[in-house]
Amino acid sequence: MREFNAQFNQQTDGYQQSMPGKYPAHVTGFQVFTTDSGSKVFNIEFTLAEECKDLEINKMVRNKDNNYELVEGEMINAGFMASKKYFTTGLWLTPNLPADQRWKNRAYTEFCQNIGIEFPKTEDGSMKLSEIEESDIIGMPGIASIDVNKYFDKKSNKEKSSLKVLSVFPWNDGQRKEPPKDSDVPF
Repeated sequence: MREFNAQFNQQTDGYQQSMPGKYPAHVTGFQVFTTDSGSKVFNIEFTLAEECKDLEINKMVRNKDNNYELVEGEMINAGFMASKKYFTTGLWLTPNLPADQRWKNRAYTEFCQNIGIEFPKTEDGSMKLSEIEESDIIGMPGIASIDVNKYFDKKSNKEKSSLKVLSVFPWNDGQRKEPPKDSDVPF
């Protein structure tokens, strides 16, 4: 072997994997599917914002069971999380629900409100929900709560997990981010 001026220490230089937490983010992707019943399912992509560099977070590592464990007393800068992309688990908007089942649209309503979309009110004070479109939400800011989402993979017949946006909270100081001109790529 030829000598080379480089070093690596697994304890300090190892790959820092993505970690659950709440991060500032912008909507950068949008897909909508219509079910046979007429319900809409929205899959929204978030890209974590550069403001992640201003955050200190608890360090976590995956253990041998592939679960996250907190490294006691060790804080790290969250800048490595900036620009990472995560999808929601799917937001449902269901039309024509009876009054006792309108709760099924709560997650959709709260998601929209938390990224800054308001719906008009009816005379009785209910919200008149509308179907969001890509132009309504691309670039909208929010605090994305990233966490482990477990699911059963039918192909492998195993339980798997991935990090997803499980909920979104208002980002009070966040500004809508406009996509670059002359680009198909949102950001």
